[in-house]
Amino acid sequence: MSKAGVEALVKKAMSDESFRKQIKDNPDTALAGYDLTPEEKAAIKSGNAAKLREFGVDERITKSVWTDVTGQGQGGRP
Repeated sequence: MSKAGVEALVKKAMSDESFRKQIKDNPDTALAGYDLTPEEKAAIKSGNAAKLREFGVDERITKSVWTDVTGQGQGGRP
């Protein structure tokens, strides 16, 4: 697992609205510069809040940042 990669991505997503939009619109390009496992990439792309928490993403972030990224309520749940 690449916890540092997830942390770096989350930190940027929290502070950069255009990056959040890029994750939503073109996730492969947005995630390309980060050391992430395939499972981490899948969780980020889907907004799977439970998986993101397993990778160390705080629940508050999954509810705010990833709601914005995925366009779905509660961190990836419709």
